[in-house]
Amino acid sequence: MANRKRSIGEKVKPVEAALESINIDAAARESGTASSTLRYDLEKVKEALPDILINKRPGPKVKNKPQEIYL
Repeated sequence: MANRKRSIGEKVKPVEAALESINIDAAARESGTASSTLRYDLEKVKEALPDILINKRPGPKVKNKPQEIYL
């Protein structure tokens, strides 16, 4: 059975929930980072989730086609 396509909201919501369940203070102590810095960085990650989780076409990117010259 093929995988069904999930909407971007269905993808973002569980990842946001996982990020919110992180103990930021403990993670900051473990990594030697200020907790305010880690919170700021995680907010940037949350904002970028839709762009990160969007489906992309597999395979190499299409190179620019040469322009046709009409004479």
